[in-house]
Amino acid sequence: MENGHSLQSKNKCLIISFGLIVLLQLIASPFFDQPLYVLPIAACALFNLSLFGFLHFGNPNQKIISWLIIVGSNFYILSLLFVNADFPYLFFLFFPIIISLIFSDKYLLIAMLVLTAVELIVLLRILGPYFYPVRDAKIIIHFSFLFILVMVLLFFITVKIGPQMKKLLIEKEVMSMTLSSKDGYLDLFFEHAQDAIAVFSLDQKLLAVNPAFEEVYGWKREECIGKSIQLTPPSEFVGKAERQRYLLQGRSFTNIRSKELRKNGTVFEAETTMAPIYDKNKEIVALSLITRDITEKIQAERLKIEAIKLNAIGEIAATVAHEVRNPMTSVNGFVQLMNEDPDNPYRTYTEIMENEIERINLIANEFLILSKPNIKQRKEIDVENAIIGVIDLFAEELKMRQINCSLFLAEYPSTVFGNEESLKQVFINLMKNSLEAVQDGGTISFYNSIVNHTISITLTDNGHGMDQETFKQLFIPFFTTKDGATGLGLVITKKIVLDHGGKIDFNELRKKGTELTVTFPIYSLNKSIGLATLAE
Repeated sequence: MENGHSLQSKNKCLIISFGLIVLLQLIASPFFDQPLYVLPIAACALFNLSLFGFLHFGNPNQKIISWLIIVGSNFYILSLLFVNADFPYLFFLFFPIIISLIFSDKYLLIAMLVLTAVELIVLLRILGPYFYPVRDAKIIIHFSFLFILVMVLLFFITVKIGPQMKKLLIEKEVMSMTLSSKDGYLDLFFEHAQDAIAVFSLDQKLLAVNPAFEEVYGWKREECIGKSIQLTPPSEFVGKAERQRYLLQGRSFTNIRSKELRKNGTVFEAETTMAPIYDKNKEIVALSLITRDITEKIQAERLKIEAIKLNAIGEIAATVAHEVRNPMTSVNGFVQLMNEDPDNPYRTYTEIMENEIERINLIANEFLILSKPNIKQRKEIDVENAIIGVIDLFAEELKMRQINCSLFLAEYPSTVFGNEESLKQVFINLMKNSLEAVQDGGTISFYNSIVNHTISITLTDNGHGMDQETFKQLFIPFFTTKDGATGLGLVITKKIVLDHGGKIDFNELRKKGTELTVTFPIYSLNKSIGLATLAE
């Protein structure tokens, strides 16, 4: 006997069918010759209603329900025979046997055959004298033929049709389970996919979104379902319209790089896959969108390219510095001798030459720093102590110009692994830039924090800030907005930061002053000492 949903459907169908039959008999009961006929009919109606409620509102064993249906129908017919002992009605006792074949349960079939045989013997022996006589011999012949026909059908169904029906039912159950499991897997994939998935109608209204879509785009499901929302910035409108046109023609797009728009108005880099969805008739009924946020991937690619560029610049710088410094040493020596001669008629020119040679040496020295930052001697370094040392280095200038410089410590003390002198050079360069940007009485602040196992140092000042054009060229060698500068300070700073596995970013959205963040991977973190302990 099969289990599961198909068995429940059969039980429900039989209960409803018997209910309709009993209801019709209950309606017709006033017209019966026997007034007591209504008692077994009413009892069967209550039994049938109880089974329906138990099946609908409870969680019963479906096999037990099947047995109750068959045995209950048998006792119902038996009760009718006790009320109206008419010989032809004995044939109705065989109908529960026929119905039991639907369930393909051999134990149920055997039980009903035995029960029916016992009932026939008891009825004929005990109630035989009370059965109404049959006056027409033809009726006996007809019912005998009906009995033989029913038995032949029972045999044929049991031997031939029964196994085939059971096989078909099993195949149907397996197919149903397969389809339901596929739907379940698809639902699980949709709900737990890391990429944002959305389904659009042909008029661009959202039909379904997964949790990743809510996280990536910032839209809640109840906010956007059934609505047409803007997911691309204005710069992508033309490309989006063109792709939409091709999608409606049946074309798909895979891993298209584009800019996407979040609910809060921010734009992010993404890889999108778009495809039409077809129905059984091969008609396009909807459009699918799969979006992957690749902001971090693009940042990693840019960092890799910048590292390659900086390494190339460093190699060139080392060669140039070496080739320039050697002849310049000789030239500088002769110029100094000329300046020491009191009778030198070209003193004005030679002094200018000496100043320019010093400038060339400065550039050559910065070239050497760029080509070979001193990171070979690495050790565990407390970055916050290094920042304190840099602030102390500029203490006199800060005091003289009345600039307020603050350092806000991280929640816990931490260290990084690297070269102490190189890291100090980073903060010296950044401090110099801030001092040159702020006016007397200004402020410079260092905010340290622990973020995702990195120490993040944010430097802010209230100086004149930078325009967008300057932001774009910050790390280009020899670019500078200051007189007398080489334009290599930030290039050197970035190379040192990258060599230590960190990164440096400027906040382009800041309207006043400058804000930049330098992050380094943490080597060790001491959570036993917090800010409260340091304050003591």
